[in-house]
Amino acid sequence: MNRIKIVAAFFFVSCFLPINLFAQKAYSLEQCKSMALENNNSIKNSRLDIEIASQTRKEAFTNYFPSVSATGMTFEASEGMAQMDLMLPNMPQPLPMSLLKNGKIAGITALQPIFAGGQIITGNKLARLGQDVSKYKLQLSENEVIEITEKYFWQIVSLKEKLKTIATVEAQLNQIAKDVDMAVKAGITTRNDLLRIELQQQNVASNRLKIENGLSISQMLLRQHIGAETTDFEIAFDGFGDLQSPEVYYISAEEAVYRRTEVQLLDKSVQASKLQKQMTVGKNLPTLGVGVGYMYHDLLEKDTDFGVVFASVSVPISSWWGGSHSIKREKFKQQQAENNRQNTIEFLTVDIQQRWNELQESYKQIMLAEKSISSATENLRLNENCYKAGTTSISDLLDAQTLFQQSKDQYSDACTEYKQKLTRYLQATGR
Repeated sequence: MNRIKIVAAFFFVSCFLPINLFAQKAYSLEQCKSMALENNNSIKNSRLDIEIASQTRKEAFTNYFPSVSATGMTFEASEGMAQMDLMLPNMPQPLPMSLLKNGKIAGITALQPIFAGGQIITGNKLARLGQDVSKYKLQLSENEVIEITEKYFWQIVSLKEKLKTIATVEAQLNQIAKDVDMAVKAGITTRNDLLRIELQQQNVASNRLKIENGLSISQMLLRQHIGAETTDFEIAFDGFGDLQSPEVYYISAEEAVYRRTEVQLLDKSVQASKLQKQMTVGKNLPTLGVGVGYMYHDLLEKDTDFGVVFASVSVPISSWWGGSHSIKREKFKQQQAENNRQNTIEFLTVDIQQRWNELQESYKQIMLAEKSISSATENLRLNENCYKAGTTSISDLLDAQTLFQQSKDQYSDACTEYKQKLTRYLQATGR
């Protein structure tokens, strides 16, 4: 009686609970990509790199400000640091004197750089450049994470579509088995036909097991990749829909290559090499600054304070010996950066064209797979009718059923591959 009450109470409470409390969480492709970008450690580090570059830029800007320094000192010597003999009139011997046995010194100065060979301006440009580079690197990391996310997602879709096909095939085989069993009992055919069907059913069951295991691993990989905490993981997929022709997304490789993040990074590399050369030149130029200061000392047991205005000029004479070589070195590095940029542009142009060819091929595979499904479906229908009429063998019928399954699998594989190829092409063209 108590068990009945517990079951009844549970049923009553569940009727008023939200339906989605028991619903399985399903993640769409966009949700998976968003979670992957949010939780991926490489993305987190890339965002931290941007913050680091931002602080570096702010630090470089402070070089425009005056350099302020303060000093202070007090001392007590064992004897005066200034010893002298003082000769006075009418005195037979000199009078010894000892000064600066103790004292205090303090001061503060501010030096404003007027000219530093362009090093301050160039340093700030390099800092801004570093911030831009960090942003481009983040974009590359995001592209990589999105590509991996889509790979896992479409693997799951493909395996799920194959399970649907297997379910259809299993239903077909069950119906064929019933018809053959009735024919065997009626003496129309032999039991050998029934054994062939059982072998086919066992083969399909084996394929189902392999696909289910692959699906479990793929779901685990995607769940870990996007950082989903729930173990009851599922994706949301409503079908492939109407897949657009790749012509909609086409852009010439020669135009698209300059949109690539890699090329923009190389542009920054060339700019950085030019700035490094300017920085090296600046290190071999004189620097000029003006400053003000306030000084205080108590050296002769009397407080004294005063202000001072001064100018500072520094000429790096000894640096000139190797300066010309360091400048030439930076010129060579600049040429290397420009050569690397040109070489990469040529390589990426080929890469874009190759991805376009793969996208076109993938779309054509979908068209062929659709025709194969139509042909295989009609072939299976005709063989079923012929087998029932006794004009074809069970082997032909099972072969037709196998072709039907293969055509469905080819279609799902072609669609998921097209989705991945499309993403890779859009990324390659800077979109």
